[in-house]
Amino acid sequence: MQRTSLPMSNMHIEDIKAIYAIKIHLQTDVDLPPNIASLAKEAGMSEPKLRRLFKRTFGKGVFEFYQFTRMQKAAGLLKEKRLTVSEVGYHLGFTNLSHFSKVFEQHIGVKPKKYSSQLFA
Repeated sequence: MQRTSLPMSNMHIEDIKAIYAIKIHLQTDVDLPPNIASLAKEAGMSEPKLRRLFKRTFGKGVFEFYQFTRMQKAAGLLKEKRLTVSEVGYHLGFTNLSHFSKVFEQHIGVKPKKYSSQLFA
């Protein structure tokens, strides 16, 4: 059988380092939405380049990755810390709990209250 070869990435090593630094930043600061302009400046690249390289590298856009990371953190907090849905939502920077619930359901598949009750039933 013959293997299909994947095209080699033509990203410069400095761009790769910058994109991974942004990923770590997004995973660390989950209570603040990303500012593409400041992230691009920090990475030393244009906003379109940042968006393109980030999506190519991680398969999700910057904001989509940020929301995904936030919801993974929310699920973890509900599971491990036994915090209320309100506490988790506010901890992650949501000011509107119904919006938090909607975003959580989009990413995890169930509303946070149901997720939490399923864990400890």
